[in-house]
Amino acid sequence: MKKILIISVTGMGDSLWGTPGIRALKKSFPEAEIDLLVNRPWKSLFEHNPYLNKIFEYQEQWYRQPFSGVKLFGRYYDVVLIFHANRNFKRVLPWLRSLPVWCHQSFDWIPESHRVKIDTAVHGIQRRRIMLKKFGVESDGGQMEIFFDQVTIDRSEQVLKSHDFSSEKYVYLNLGAAVEGRRWMVGRFGELARLILKTTPWNIILGGGPNEKKRALTILNQLNTPRAIEVCSQPILVNARIISKAKLMVTADTGPMHIGYSMKIPVVALFGTISPVITGPYEIPDHLCRVITIDPEEGNGVDEEDCGGFYFGSITVEQVWVQVKKMLVENSSH
Repeated sequence: MKKILIISVTGMGDSLWGTPGIRALKKSFPEAEIDLLVNRPWKSLFEHNPYLNKIFEYQEQWYRQPFSGVKLFGRYYDVVLIFHANRNFKRVLPWLRSLPVWCHQSFDWIPESHRVKIDTAVHGIQRRRIMLKKFGVESDGGQMEIFFDQVTIDRSEQVLKSHDFSSEKYVYLNLGAAVEGRRWMVGRFGELARLILKTTPWNIILGGGPNEKKRALTILNQLNTPRAIEVCSQPILVNARIISKAKLMVTADTGPMHIGYSMKIPVVALFGTISPVITGPYEIPDHLCRVITIDPEEGNGVDEEDCGGFYFGSITVEQVWVQVKKMLVENSSH
């Protein structure tokens, strides 16, 4: 194969799950040109990936999809691999002038002969590896990757220095998620932050996207200390670099969780109704991950508005604090 197009046009985590496959493809076919079509908000997470040649932006709104098609029109590929897409990606297919198109999802608009059937519940990274095996691609492990340019490194260092924060001397609390139901409650993040500040020497960085800024400011007003800052307005790649220098990260099951795993930092992850087997840590050493799942029995007595439908109300501050303390102790020797 000389030219390959990878389609990965859904969430941040779904897109990062493709990085082990991209690496494996390049190592199996070192002369091949590998292009990527990725959701616009996540493009910067791939811009410095040495295994990619071109990156095209995708916008999922139906009236913007033709712009993605125009960029690809006339470009010929030996194979198009759908790492992950929504059903409405079908609208873009007429713009592709390359065959065959392969996927591991059950899209009826892809010929059955080009759908890799996976009947068991396996992690998203593994699903991509199974599909790539059809093309003779040798696995190169499941470690996700993000690469930084010097501008991003300098900007992240400037953010830390402006608040007199040092690398590996802070805990990163990710407040955000794609939907409200996946957010741990802001009050509990605030309680956890107070415990960390009171009993450890580590500072606190509150992160997430711009939509989390209000939540972050609420917590900062309650904490009222220079040992806590927020970085919600920083570009996503700068935020990823800041995460990479954290002592530890606490997050719900959402995109930045996978940034933490990509950066090989300790992560305490809170899961709702989605199984960690499918979306959680994959080939991550035990000392770098702790998964806290809901207790459905306890969740039955929790107010639906409080838990957002994910029973997060049953995940207490004490549960999270116990795992945070353990990980801080365990990783002090690593």
